[in-house]
Amino acid sequence: MKQLIRQVCDILASGEDLVMATVSSKNGSAPRMAGARMIVRQDGRIAGTIGGGKVEAVAIEESVQSFAHKNSARRFFDLTNADAAGTDMICGGTMEIFLEYITADAANIKVFSTLLAALDTGRRVSFVSKLNGQVTDASRFVIADSGKVNFSQAPEALLSAVKKLRLSTSSPSVITHEGEEYLVSYFSITGDLFLLGAGHVSACTAEAAAKVGFRVIVMDDRSEFANQERFPTADQVVVLGSFADCFQGYDITHDSYLVIVTRGHMHDRDVLEQALRTNAGYVGMIGSRKKRNAIYTNLLANGTVQAQLERVHCPIGLSIEADTPEEIAVSIVGELIQQRARGQNRGN
Repeated sequence: MKQLIRQVCDILASGEDLVMATVSSKNGSAPRMAGARMIVRQDGRIAGTIGGGKVEAVAIEESVQSFAHKNSARRFFDLTNADAAGTDMICGGTMEIFLEYITADAANIKVFSTLLAALDTGRRVSFVSKLNGQVTDASRFVIADSGKVNFSQAPEALLSAVKKLRLSTSSPSVITHEGEEYLVSYFSITGDLFLLGAGHVSACTAEAAAKVGFRVIVMDDRSEFANQERFPTADQVVVLGSFADCFQGYDITHDSYLVIVTRGHMHDRDVLEQALRTNAGYVGMIGSRKKRNAIYTNLLANGTVQAQLERVHCPIGLSIEADTPEEIAVSIVGELIQQRARGQNRGN
């Protein structure tokens, strides 16, 4: 999603209008979840996807047509079995798509630049777009996790309604304020992935995790391994003096994923002890059950309680008989995706 918003910023900065197609709601089985987005340009080129098939084709066609009148629109699709043959899809649900016409003016360039900057921090942020009525400078605005708003023109009552909504849901929602409807979307629940260790498995995991949206931070005490050349897709590569206090200065939250893949049992043990003192939503450690049991026994003898150890995913990764570093990376990232989805569904 960050890459998609970056493309929005680039297109608007070039002086070109665009249409943002957003799945604003879905019920039952549909090709994409609510919140999926696609950019449509005037010549029909797209970036992103809202599920493919006839639904996406219709959305593209209507988006291109909207350049003539420069208006946004909402489109409802019924994908039940009775209508499936007409749409080349057999999903069995319904979905609504908001086709949002976005002009390349200063206000929109500012708001999407603000959204991109917020996404770069890896923190949660709300994005509000007006669905109907007159477009003004307050028609789109960003609310950071702290409650900070990038446009003061937004009515206080509307801001209050959005903030209350965030307490109860993480899915896109439509709210009404003074007779006008707004789509409230939530971004950047992608997760910060901390890779402790910069060996072969770490390199493969960093690449795979970046492709599915994780913000990747690699840490190791060896500069010949921890460098941007070996980790070109990592957001940050840190050369540690040692693994002691490796999380010092970092905000480890429920959206943080700690993967321990150092070069030795003692380093794994030391990092795991520190990891268990954090609020990380996921802690995983590579290794056999024999290695795990030896480390757990040592930690228990030194004050760690069993309940803390039950947080740890070890052996790490989904059970897919992975063997090579590339396969192990797939199993690890698969487990991270699963954990992230569960956290989002709980609204964490």
